[in-house]
Amino acid sequence: MARSMALRAASLAAVLAPCGADAGLRGSRGNESVTALAEQGVARGTFVLHKRFNLSAPPQEEFDVVVIPDADLTHSCSNYIDDGSTVFSREDKLVLKVASHCEGGGCMNSGRVMSKESFKYGLFTFSAKVPKCNHIWPALWLLPNNTHGEGNYGRWPCSGEIDVLETVHDISFGNFNLVAGYGSSGGCAPSAETLCNRCVPDYCTSTTMNPMSSHDRYFVEEVDCSQGSASWEEHLFVLDWQPERLSIWIDPTLSYDASGHLVQVTPKPAPANSKGMPTWKTYHRHSTPTWAAVGNFMEKCFPDQAAAGAPFDDSFKIVMNIAVGGYGGAPCTWGSNTCQSTCGGAVGSELIISDISVWEAML
Repeated sequence: MARSMALRAASLAAVLAPCGADAGLRGSRGNESVTALAEQGVARGTFVLHKRFNLSAPPQEEFDVVVIPDADLTHSCSNYIDDGSTVFSREDKLVLKVASHCEGGGCMNSGRVMSKESFKYGLFTFSAKVPKCNHIWPALWLLPNNTHGEGNYGRWPCSGEIDVLETVHDISFGNFNLVAGYGSSGGCAPSAETLCNRCVPDYCTSTTMNPMSSHDRYFVEEVDCSQGSASWEEHLFVLDWQPERLSIWIDPTLSYDASGHLVQVTPKPAPANSKGMPTWKTYHRHSTPTWAAVGNFMEKCFPDQAAAGAPFDDSFKIVMNIAVGGYGGAPCTWGSNTCQSTCGGAVGSELIISDISVWEAML
């Protein structure tokens, strides 16, 4: 069983109580007001490095290489395998690759991993070169326990999902998304009854992602797919996960003290071509309706277990993968000949990760 450590998080010059204790804030808030810092997207604390993943070692030392067809997950063209061609280390980096077409052409052999270790709260940094074009759908995210997201509150989506990055095809932005859910008699409230069924078989998905809105987007980089395959340059993605707040930054400035402790995250200014999209984003439980919507389910079904921030009060594992198609509006899906024709240029695409680090707060 993977070791699970409850990481203590701190930001905005406030330190959270360690796991198992009262999750209320304590410690000095400094001279600037928390409100002003929050509005500027600045996070302050004193974080010590808990883990830096050894990406130069064989991937199986740090990760479980997931073997599963995407037919019953997101219905993308990706067939996740473990034969050494889709997940491997190269030049001290972890590489996930769309390696080849499946026999028959109805899918593509691709890479997906899940960390062996679980984490609860903390500050996470990912340095990654992300593939684009050919209707590709790479992701950096967190999920409880296993591929089916079976955590304290049931299967996905009851136990939650944290998407640090989702991006598709030629768009210039990433999506920062929180997924939660609750058991139901079929559909979502108020038309359906909330059931304590751990999301099996019926459930309502409650997500911050809304294709009709840009509120979950952050600007990364423009990309030109006219010449076929392409990738973003390497970028730094930072997640700050706390009991009732989650924040994301793209390419922020990280400041350290003389002892090497991470003490501040400062967002970069939005580029001129960002089309109004920010370079950071925060979700607070109390002001995020889709997160708060699962509160009745948690209070009814897990009154002695769920904290206010549930389902994001459980231990999660880091997941990375490359899907191809399968998202809403994609021209290729599992089993279709468009996996080989329309989206076939995705073969050879790589998600290259040069660093994954997890930081915890000093108390």
